[in-house]
Amino acid sequence: MTAKRPRFMWAVGAATVLATAATTLPASALNGSDAPAQLNFTAKINIGDETACTGSLVSPRWVLTAKSCFSAAGIPVTGKPAVATTVTVGRADLTQTTVGATRGAAELVPHPSRDLVLVKLASGIAGVKPVALASTPVTADQGVTVAGFGRTKTEWVPSKLHTGAFTATGDSSADVALSATGEAVICQGDAGGPVLRINGTTQELVAVAGRSWQGGCLGMPATETRTGAVATRTDDIRPWITNTANLVPGDMSGDNKPDLVAIDADGKMWLYPGTGTGALGNRIQIGTGGWAGASVIHRGDWTGDDMEDIVALIGGELRVYPNRGDGTLAAMVKIGTLPANARLVGIGDTTLDGKPDLLATYDNKLYQYAGNTGATPSIGAALLIGNGGWDVMTLTGLGDANKDGRVDLLVRNTRDGVMYCYIGQANGTFSNLNEFGRGYTTIFRPLLTGAADADRNEIADIWATSHDGTLKFYKGGANTQSPIDGPSVEVGSGGWQNMKSIS
Repeated sequence: MTAKRPRFMWAVGAATVLATAATTLPASALNGSDAPAQLNFTAKINIGDETACTGSLVSPRWVLTAKSCFSAAGIPVTGKPAVATTVTVGRADLTQTTVGATRGAAELVPHPSRDLVLVKLASGIAGVKPVALASTPVTADQGVTVAGFGRTKTEWVPSKLHTGAFTATGDSSADVALSATGEAVICQGDAGGPVLRINGTTQELVAVAGRSWQGGCLGMPATETRTGAVATRTDDIRPWITNTANLVPGDMSGDNKPDLVAIDADGKMWLYPGTGTGALGNRIQIGTGGWAGASVIHRGDWTGDDMEDIVALIGGELRVYPNRGDGTLAAMVKIGTLPANARLVGIGDTTLDGKPDLLATYDNKLYQYAGNTGATPSIGAALLIGNGGWDVMTLTGLGDANKDGRVDLLVRNTRDGVMYCYIGQANGTFSNLNEFGRGYTTIFRPLLTGAADADRNEIADIWATSHDGTLKFYKGGANTQSPIDGPSVEVGSGGWQNMKSIS
């Protein structure tokens, strides 16, 4: 039986990109040698049953590729892909299914002016290191490597990742011209593949493959001998990539907006999706029972898949509940033990090592626990950072309230209702106590929690329950000295008096 040959998307590009070009350059794939295992950030993208491209994992939940893969006109719709799309990452050999993973594509975020699109995966991929992003452009005739899963000179649909050597020349535009070295040639099916250069010992992404003449590729006329290609520059739009792909603190549901988690009097746990304005959407039950009395936090990815997880202390057992990608929870992983009466604080990354940490109060003291992420997350040894007076304090993570790159701590003195902000320090501790707000007594505002940047204006906010059973959103403010509380607005009309904790 003859295998069905996939039909690939053809990109549209300018005929003047290459000096010898007389017609539009078709979409590309790569012919070259088998790729080394360290390029396992390269992704195979299947769009429906007939279209395939290549891409690069830029964070555990996002892949960068060419937007012309999703639309012949180069203008894919923002949001859910028009046809079912799967992305395989971590497999230089696609037949080796014991490594890497395949995920569905949940969302497309096209670049407004370049042939680039970020593809959000339905759930993150742990254990595959994303590609490093270049911050400077290629120089004239700089050596680069192009990787892809596309057609070769002898195979229609190869199962192995291939690479080829090229020289790259960029200018001030978005285009990078590629000239083949030796017999390398970019062929059909590899649009979106990474163009990489070596910086020290690191392969870094400088561009994304776009169009090629495909001279010598299987299926091309023998008269076509040109092997030049054009890629799309990425170094100067690095902020667009990182701002889109980075995990948003507080986001459980995967929509890049901070969410609220609450436990009610029946011991059920609820997720309230944030709307990006400080308000909340319709709640989702993510815990059926047994959460009464638990100390629950969410601030950071503990499993290495770029999805914020729940950490809970239940009966002295410290647990991580992995996020499935939509805020629902997978089976717990025990990461340690603490006194059963300890209260957790979801603080974020205090040590600036890219991993979430947590704080805990017990025995009238404050302790820091450095986090270790991965398939089996863990915590380090307790570090005493507060020597006394903590039993009367309500603590929550405020995020980076003063924008110095370090997370800060919000503390309420339950005796007088005064709120303070402790500024994060370079050594992972806190100092420089500043008054944040007044009137936060346990009667007037029974529960409170840092909301991260819930209204997406780059200023830390808080949520607090009220004595009348409503929920208030406090828009963050700042003065010349320190973060302060801002005006409040009601975002929950009733029933919040039944909640026993919020985070």
